[in-house]
Amino acid sequence: MKYREAEESDIQRIKELLYSSGLPSTDVDGQAQKIFVVESKGKLVGIGGIEDFGGIGLIRSITVAPEHRKNGIAMNLYQLLEEYACNSGIKALYLITESAKEYFQKLGFSAQEREAVPYLIKQTSQFSKLCPTSAAVMFKTLST
Repeated sequence: MKYREAEESDIQRIKELLYSSGLPSTDVDGQAQKIFVVESKGKLVGIGGIEDFGGIGLIRSITVAPEHRKNGIAMNLYQLLEEYACNSGIKALYLITESAKEYFQKLGFSAQEREAVPYLIKQTSQFSKLCPTSAAVMFKTLST
């Protein structure tokens, strides 16, 4: 497995993996987001992204192709994202999830009321348009 930062040439494959996983992809451009990818034998098998809003990070979809799940890839991607966040001066992380609330609770995230989410996060297309209001919003403070 090869972990690396996404390149512009990866964007279409990233969107395809997100789409096949039932996750939002329409606003993914690789410029607003820092995206990490995982390749196996030249095939993109996992992705994870983050957007930086001046000290606040929004974790974008982390997904792994079904045939590569249960191998720690998602955890490795998350660790890359958190390391990137810490190195970039991000002090808090937010995410929106419909199906992985328990997974992220194990990583130290707590449920957050939608009304308490910072304005910059509320203005993202993921928060305001792409994810349903029934999705859980989660928060984690990063230690320095």
